[in-house]
Amino acid sequence: MNRSERRRNEKKSRSEVSKSTTRPPSAALPIISEELQQLISEGKKQHATGDLPKAVETYARILAIDPKQPTALYLLGVAFLQSGQHDKAVEFLQTSLSVFPDNAEANNNLGVAFNATGKTADAEESYRRAIAIRPDYVAAHKNLGALLATADKLEAGLECYRKTVSLAPNNAEGHKAIGDILTKQQRYEEALESYLRARVINPMDADVLTSAGITLQFLSRHQEALKLHSQAINFRPDEERHWTAFSDCVSSMSFSSTNDDLETSLLALLEKSDLSPATLMFPIVSALRHRKEFARLLDMSNTLSGNDPSFLNNINALTQSQLFMRLLTRVPIADLRIERLLTSLRRILLYKTSQGENLDNEIGFIAALAQQCFITEYAYAIDEQEQKNFENLKHRIEELLSQAQDVSPCLWLLVGCYEPLKNISWAPDIPVPKDDSHILQAYRLQVTDPATERALSQTIPQITEIQDSTSQSVRAQYEENPYPRWIHTSRLAPKSVKDVLCSPPLSFKLDDYDPPKSLNTLVAGCGTGQHAIQAASRFSGSKVTAVDLSLGSLSYALRKTREMGLGNIEYIQGDILQLGKIGQQFDIIECGGVLHHMADPIQGWEVLVNLLRDGGLMKIGLYSEMGRPDIIAARNFIKQGGYGTSASEIRRCRQDIVAAAEKGNPELIQLCMRGDFYSLSPCRDLIFHVQEHRFTIPEIARALDKLGLEFIGFETPTPQTLVQFRKVNPACPKSLLLDRWHRFEERFPDTFRGMYQFWCRKAGR
Repeated sequence: MNRSERRRNEKKSRSEVSKSTTRPPSAALPIISEELQQLISEGKKQHATGDLPKAVETYARILAIDPKQPTALYLLGVAFLQSGQHDKAVEFLQTSLSVFPDNAEANNNLGVAFNATGKTADAEESYRRAIAIRPDYVAAHKNLGALLATADKLEAGLECYRKTVSLAPNNAEGHKAIGDILTKQQRYEEALESYLRARVINPMDADVLTSAGITLQFLSRHQEALKLHSQAINFRPDEERHWTAFSDCVSSMSFSSTNDDLETSLLALLEKSDLSPATLMFPIVSALRHRKEFARLLDMSNTLSGNDPSFLNNINALTQSQLFMRLLTRVPIADLRIERLLTSLRRILLYKTSQGENLDNEIGFIAALAQQCFITEYAYAIDEQEQKNFENLKHRIEELLSQAQDVSPCLWLLVGCYEPLKNISWAPDIPVPKDDSHILQAYRLQVTDPATERALSQTIPQITEIQDSTSQSVRAQYEENPYPRWIHTSRLAPKSVKDVLCSPPLSFKLDDYDPPKSLNTLVAGCGTGQHAIQAASRFSGSKVTAVDLSLGSLSYALRKTREMGLGNIEYIQGDILQLGKIGQQFDIIECGGVLHHMADPIQGWEVLVNLLRDGGLMKIGLYSEMGRPDIIAARNFIKQGGYGTSASEIRRCRQDIVAAAEKGNPELIQLCMRGDFYSLSPCRDLIFHVQEHRFTIPEIARALDKLGLEFIGFETPTPQTLVQFRKVNPACPKSLLLDRWHRFEERFPDTFRGMYQFWCRKAGR
């Protein structure tokens, strides 16, 4: 549980306990002596000031005089409840009620204590007794509502919370709880009204602002949501929930303007190591385009010249944007105009170096460019003269090092803009300044980290042979091009399986699912680790076994996992077809973007089904036939052009595809809008893959039936797709879900442009 969740739970727990140490219980008490009255008054003062040990001592003195004194028994029970000693709280509250059963506060607090010990039926009974004694008891109505809502008795919980706010219209927590229940019921307009009422009462409650913002996102009202999320992170910048919601909102947006406040917030998002920058790239680029100087440089990207005396001023203009400079070091920038700008700048910087010009003042930009080029795996085009200048630069550095002469960091960083330094023989001899974080970061990325991965590769066990010819070809591709290369990825706040899958936006129906206390999860085809890390952090109590064909991908994954401090993932090299030898059964199996690269996807899927426990859950990702017309066109383009799969051939093909798109080819225009087109390994995976199958929803339905799996629901990149589907198909029965989704995709062919990602379940317990 993260700090934000702990704070919300503690807040909720405090609000449930009746604050009756400062007022008498709800009915008349037996007359007591003046001595006991003084002791009770003393204990209450100690209790009110937070000195629980002293208060407990005082209440014990009272009970030594009168063991059945109901007020002392009650207050002692409250003290134990507030100190987390729930069993003792139950004992003393029950004893108090045996003497004085009409104490509504004691019944309410007994319910809180029962709830804390997991005795929810007893808790419900206690809350209802409190309400029967005092029908206008706000805390008891609210506590009963929370209990019922947690047990998925949403309508009953909603009724209790509505009673709460009818009795106390300014109870912000009650209005927020109504919003939470209505959101679970997918009644987003009504939920928003309740959140906004809570906001009027408490305008600085960041949790209310974030919940309202998320609801606005479900309603596709992103600009309004952005304002609320911005306020939430201003009020509570230390809580990750608000940053995550802000990031989710931004990732669905394209900005029509920009300002310093927006860019400051976007920069803060990029700095978050637990949030993926990949989903932020397009929105950030859309904002940067509205910067006058940035737009000017994009417009002149094809006409930049090294002979232009203002050239270095153009570099300086880019370095002034912290947001752009940080973006260069975080994620491949998938924008054709920016790629052309950076390609031109790289070529001119190399030319100036070949003419003996000193570029020390531009070292910050060159270091960032070296990182961007490494992240994109050198996808940028290079002409013949540029290649000659590059070879000359490498030779020049080699000579300087052989003569023990100083080598400017600008020189070797510029080499790193064209070729990974890990492949250069003299890289270990480079004198790296220890006082420049930009230079150190570039060196670590290109030299230190790959060396770490080589060492880690020796520690990863291989549990199966890789004998299938298609598996061998796929493995060879990913050894050469591990996919994807990433700097940061999202690490989620762990929740129970039901909290994740049955809450909005997924809202799956898993009423009879009985999750195990600890989850044994398999990620089949984990690649470079993003999928495994997200699976390991998404569900609480999860232990992940992550398997992949490629040792290069696995060593990258292991390095990044250790950097993030995760200890619940074990990486193994192996082939899905041979995983029957693993000797384990799994509660959850996730396999995204893998089966469609096998010779027989259903055969591989069947192996995974056999590893899944009865009643277990499975998440599968498969390419959509309807969602990939641009990929089909690109694969035909490659076949007709006879392009190879070497880096130089992929670079050449990319340029030819761009040229064809600019001539108006509609499918290739769409291809150029995919993020994976802008990096070498992702581009190879996208359109050059040695094996690709595509599916339709009816084919998935037949496969599920053959494999004995029940379809649960699709998981889409944005919640708006699910909201739109449910609006068109209200109360759709499970038996018709896939048929209705097929019709939906026919109407909106881009729905599964990435791939189908869906959850299913194996029959059994």
